[in-house]
Amino acid sequence: MPDLLEFSLPIATADPEAAAVQEAVAWLQPFFRGGVVVEVSGFGPYGESEHAQTWVRGYLTDTPEHARLLTQLVQSLPTRAGADFYGEPQVRHLGQEDWAQAWKQHYHPLRVGAHILISPSWESPALGPDDILIQLDPGMAFGTGTHPSTQLALQLLETHLRPQSTVLDVGTGSGILAIAAVKLGAQRVVATDIDREAVRTAEENARRNQVRDRITLLATSVVESGRFDLVVANILADVLADLILHHHLAQRVAEGGLLILSGIIRARREWVDLALKTVGMEVVDERHDGDWIALAARWPSPAPEAAS
Repeated sequence: MPDLLEFSLPIATADPEAAAVQEAVAWLQPFFRGGVVVEVSGFGPYGESEHAQTWVRGYLTDTPEHARLLTQLVQSLPTRAGADFYGEPQVRHLGQEDWAQAWKQHYHPLRVGAHILISPSWESPALGPDDILIQLDPGMAFGTGTHPSTQLALQLLETHLRPQSTVLDVGTGSGILAIAAVKLGAQRVVATDIDREAVRTAEENARRNQVRDRITLLATSVVESGRFDLVVANILADVLADLILHHHLAQRVAEGGLLILSGIIRARREWVDLALKTVGMEVVDERHDGDWIALAARWPSPAPEAAS
């Protein structure tokens, strides 16, 4: 793995759910294929929060292009909605070992929904009899389970995925949703991502979880044919709307199937609602975490013919 650049933005609040933090996450997330991490530090010895603050961190490969991108992000800080709460951002260079240790400092076993337990490979969490363990090392792909958009998608998967279903995971990132789908009972999963590094990371994670034989990985966006019992995409609202309207994402959903969409910030939900309405799908379930929303939608019966 190449050396990395770590971007850290301090925010003057000890509440990771504060509006300024959520705005920073929504703004920065698309720029970092490793996702962004929210961390609160600076508490006193007795839990005093007077000097505590929240940090939003993201990682990029150490290239001149990415260095210029970080410079542009820093220069645009004063124009952001939460600028009054932002401190001076920090950029530092990390070698491969530094990167591994940076993730280990804040990435620990995490329970999502009723039975899903996400754990890095260096941890050995205690499991209940009905727990589903997903061992995940993020690499340089988005999707560690720590972000609300991933957690909301997992909750909808756990609720709605039927045994022996076929699943399409668009924008698989680390492969977390594809792996979860198999462990929740899917017969077959096709997982796609336009980032080849993400495909490589997803393959490693699938092998780690012993589900590689049930997942087909493709370096592409929406597959051009086929229908699936469940289609999931955890990206961003504007990208989801574009995939629905112009790339036949909804047409990949079989009659009686389900489309799960996550990565939607509340202020941009109307983009996705309008796209779903345009193609004729109906929202049947939704989950919320702060300003983040995930939707589940179905075709009215009968479903339209799939586009080729």
